Parts: sequence; structure tokens; C-alpha cells
Amino acid sequence: MKFLTIWWWSNENARAVAERYMEWKDQGNYKVLYPDSTMVGRNKAFNITEADDLADVQKDLSKWTDLCTFEIIPIMDSREAVAVSRG
Repeated sequence: MKFLTIWWWSNENARAVAERYMEWKDQGNYKVLYPDSTMVGRNKAFNITEADDLADVQKDLSKWTDLCTFEIIPIMDSREAVAVSRG
């Protein structure tokens, strides 16, 4: 399944987030389909991942919860959504 992950942080954590990110390596059992992208000037970032189990993504992100807040949204490709809607 694919997931859109959005995360954000406060201005006071911006430096710590940047420093940790520079050394961060994805460690979960998932694939990043769309690389981490930052929304300039908003203290937000996002990516799209694919995983068999959401727990793998959540476990990896749990190492960031001291600095960031996360929202993980299940998503589908447009073709998948159309196929599902047609039954």
C-alpha cells in the first residue's frame, strides 16, 4: 500500500530537524517512491512511501516524534482509484 507522509515542526526545532535529517537514513522495511520534499518557509515536508505494513513506516518515524508531528495518509494511484470505483 502507498502512503503520503506529511510532517511538520516548530520554528524552535528547525535547526535540530535539519541537523538530524542530514545524517538520517531510512531504516524501515518500505520503499520511498517520491523523495522527501520540503515546503519552503512552512516547516513542513512530505514523501510517498510503499509498504506492506504501516507499522514499518511508523516504527522508523517514531525516532522523530521528539521534534516532529506526523500525518500518514493511505493513498492510491489515479488508475487504482478508478479501478476501485468501477468495481
